[in-house]
Amino acid sequence: MALHNQRDLHQASAEALRQALSAYRIIDLSRELIQGIPAIPTHPKFFLLPFPAMTDPAEFNQLVMSDHSGTHVDVPAHFVPDPGDKRRVHTHEISLTALMGRAVKLSFGPYEPDSHNIGPDEIIEWEAQNTAIERDDIVLFDTKWGHRWSLVPEGFDYLNGWPGLTGEAAIYLRGKGVKAVGIDCISIDPGDKSGPDLRAHYELLPAGVLVMENLCNLAEVPEISYFMAFPLRLSGGTGSPIRAISLVPNSGGNQ
Repeated sequence: MALHNQRDLHQASAEALRQALSAYRIIDLSRELIQGIPAIPTHPKFFLLPFPAMTDPAEFNQLVMSDHSGTHVDVPAHFVPDPGDKRRVHTHEISLTALMGRAVKLSFGPYEPDSHNIGPDEIIEWEAQNTAIERDDIVLFDTKWGHRWSLVPEGFDYLNGWPGLTGEAAIYLRGKGVKAVGIDCISIDPGDKSGPDLRAHYELLPAGVLVMENLCNLAEVPEISYFMAFPLRLSGGTGSPIRAISLVPNSGGNQ
């Protein structure tokens, strides 16, 4: 009888979740991984190579890539080099819920290359006019820079003077207790002519605030949504490609 009741409970729970999710549509926030996608010049590039399996009828590919290829997450180990530092958390150690939760999208831009870095005053002003960022929120920055994304050589434009967060903006978000910050640029630190100082990375990652880069389709995401993304379980990884999605109310059929 207990087993029967447990089965009924699981069926009811699954049905309740199915019905709840049917009220939402999925917006894909991840770039396609394909040879020629933009990458910072000093970082590994992405290659998908056919792998000749001599005696196997199935087809295989071999991936050659960075753990920061395409739309990806940076984890604390990316900027905590000391193996003895307890803050040096690797990709396989990240909680499954680390990139799940309420997302707040801030829209800025569009910007010309080398023209703007987002500071804390702009974030505070946005909050005053829209909604407050809360503890454990996932904050997404739509800078409109993503329209420059393309395969190289055209994609080199995406790497030219992208906008990003100042160190002070990162400190402000860290103080708000957010769990992750994402942006539609190659890096959360601005790529100005003087070279990125990487302060946003240094202020966020050692504090356990995850960083997501190369997000896309943020124009389709409302101010508030439910966000989910999952990294690969890479042992010793400093990051991972992610399939990031936002769930938004469905006004007519599933996507």
